[in-house]
Amino acid sequence: MKAKYFNKSADEKFFFSALKERVNNKLQHKNVSYGDNRFWYKGLFWTLICYSSYLLLFLNSNKTVFWLLYVMFQLSGLLIGFSFGHDASHNTAFRNKKANAVLHFFSFLTVGIDPLLWGLRHIRSHHLYANVEGSDIDIDKNPFLRLSPTHPWKPKHRYQAYYAPFVYMFTLLHSVFMSDWVYLFSDEYDWMKKGISKINLYVRFILYKAGYFSLVLIFPILYTDFSWGFVVLTFITASAFTSLVFIIMLVGTHFFDGADYPQPEGEFLEHTWAVHQLHTSCDWDADKSWARFLSGGSNCHAAHHLFPNICHTNYSEINKIIEETAKEFKQPYHHKTLFEMMFSHFKHLNKMGNPKA
Repeated sequence: MKAKYFNKSADEKFFFSALKERVNNKLQHKNVSYGDNRFWYKGLFWTLICYSSYLLLFLNSNKTVFWLLYVMFQLSGLLIGFSFGHDASHNTAFRNKKANAVLHFFSFLTVGIDPLLWGLRHIRSHHLYANVEGSDIDIDKNPFLRLSPTHPWKPKHRYQAYYAPFVYMFTLLHSVFMSDWVYLFSDEYDWMKKGISKINLYVRFILYKAGYFSLVLIFPILYTDFSWGFVVLTFITASAFTSLVFIIMLVGTHFFDGADYPQPEGEFLEHTWAVHQLHTSCDWDADKSWARFLSGGSNCHAAHHLFPNICHTNYSEINKIIEETAKEFKQPYHHKTLFEMMFSHFKHLNKMGNPKA
């Protein structure tokens, strides 16, 4: 990891101080650092949908119904991760860190991405250095897409706006079968795993993967009336559909037309940490309750990056404050509808397909 230092601009620091004061005043009579009733009701709703669908898999003998139930199981499992797991990784579900770790582990059980490794890279890399090449793992070079002007251009990138959806269909499977193993065993990511014992990492990894594969493949193969080939095909296609939903909700929050991809001058980045988050994040339908319900607050990306210690069910009360304060202090605030954000993302892909970009 290439450690960077943020600018110490007095004006930008004053902006964030004013923003924090206004947010604190708005939320001063609420316990916002931990999950409230809205948080638990929503998470338990998706948990009920997920495991009810899963149990029904074993009581069904129709292939179409099995596939539909499996998709519902996978999709609602992803939404458990959005609703419970994301907050638990930031220790904003419970007061107790161990309780958050347990919830985090089980919230990711149907997703397949190791929760501990994901949490480490999410907090130690992405939240600190969003969109900074060499520091934010989420923007690392990949063999398929050019997502940043800092990535090398190849002729195939001219067409990436057209083939990207097919790449995105396999994002989750790539994480399950490749990325997790690289993050665990590669010395390149030792900085990310610093302070966590290797035994802890390996034991949790093995337990998690064993639980995941048992749940999504082994049990359905052993205890349903369908062939192993049909179960595996269902797993792959349902994962592809779930992966697309995952990408639709998240990829445009940082990879959109107009986003910054800052590179340091020497060791210093252009902006303070808070303003850096605004330059690199995009909200979508932040004022819509259905969007917050589905995305676990990930649609309120500026709020989440600026106030990761606040449970996501409170973002609805601070989004307007962020927008108005940013405007007052002449700082950027990117907000689009979901459709506009995805259009902007593909416009960005098209732009990155140009060797001169």
